[in-house]
Amino acid sequence: MPSELIIQLQQPNGDFICEKFDNFPAPKSAYVAICFTNTAQAAQLAEELKVSFINAIQNLGSVRSMPSCGSSSVGFDRCRALSVNDNTKLLVVVTDGLSNDFAEPAILGWTYDKLPVVKAGIPVTLPTPFEEINAVFWKGAIDEIVPTLFGLTGISDIEQRIFISYRRSDASEFAIQLFNRLGQEGFEVFLDRFSINPGVNFQTRLYQELADKAMVLFVETPEYMESGWVQKEIDFAKKYRLGLYVVNIDNAPKVKSLDDEFRHPVTLNTARELDPVALDELVLLIRQQHAVAIYRMRNYLSTNITTALFDKGAAPQTDPNGFIVVADRAGTNEYSIWATPRPPVVNDYHHSDTSNQAGRTMVMVGPEFMEQKREIVNAWLCGKTAVHFYNEGEILELCNQIYP
Repeated sequence: MPSELIIQLQQPNGDFICEKFDNFPAPKSAYVAICFTNTAQAAQLAEELKVSFINAIQNLGSVRSMPSCGSSSVGFDRCRALSVNDNTKLLVVVTDGLSNDFAEPAILGWTYDKLPVVKAGIPVTLPTPFEEINAVFWKGAIDEIVPTLFGLTGISDIEQRIFISYRRSDASEFAIQLFNRLGQEGFEVFLDRFSINPGVNFQTRLYQELADKAMVLFVETPEYMESGWVQKEIDFAKKYRLGLYVVNIDNAPKVKSLDDEFRHPVTLNTARELDPVALDELVLLIRQQHAVAIYRMRNYLSTNITTALFDKGAAPQTDPNGFIVVADRAGTNEYSIWATPRPPVVNDYHHSDTSNQAGRTMVMVGPEFMEQKREIVNAWLCGKTAVHFYNEGEILELCNQIYP
């Protein structure tokens, strides 16, 4: 059945009011509770965060519905969603640093995932069990952490990977500034100046890195299109539906094949870098676009698989662990299909191996392009875990084998 989200917000008296959203864009259903320390400012920040998160998931297709409790006010830790064994359970703790107390002491007994939310530069000491958890920080507005919520609830990957496409002759300083800052923000960044060793086939490495990323950041400058590699990067990104985001430097000529919808203009200073405020704004936009990009890639692949199965007459469903589950025509064999929008890694095989129900045939579907060394490792992992791998171009072949 489709995933759903139960989101609860603490009230000043410590009770929680819940809201429910169907068609939650994650493999698993989720329960998210947002609490706050005992100040009016923290309560306001928590409300703003809830609204921003709801707006974001509704933009991805989630629909508000009525929870079984009728949205009634309940005490902490008494929501029915907590009785579901295999959904995501996350407690978001919002503080303004002025108080370490909570209206509901039971909050301190939370044993599932936790996320303290703090404004950068404010000294905070939260009580156990929150003081040992790495907090997420915001600078201008609390909605900056929505991409983090996307990662922790499974809408996008927690791992953030991005490819920077640029022209060294007129964007080197800015590209290095972005490389350093995005690295500080937890991104795995590919920048050719630092990421390709001598003696390595340049084109092979570029394609390998592109295939492993959710988004390509194109840096438009006057000399950008003079590089033959740039057009190869654009063509690859479009062919394999990677997320695209364009930073236009100093009103440089626009690349016609890149849409204005995903273009952000900036002006560099005399050092050919962005000033701090503009850099903060750009990094926030990149984080938001990256979160949406990985969701869209996974959703596209999953939709293609289920559509192909429906067209064959099968009746696929999605189980609580995010697998597409379908029986063969005779009803004697069941298959669990895991869709990964990037070349599979050990974690994908581990999830398939440990989350799958006994007796089902395990299948993984991934991108059509995979670099040769990755293909060798992938074939080895298939053999070790008994997971059958198909690339995106083989979806019809897979469906014909399951439902001939």
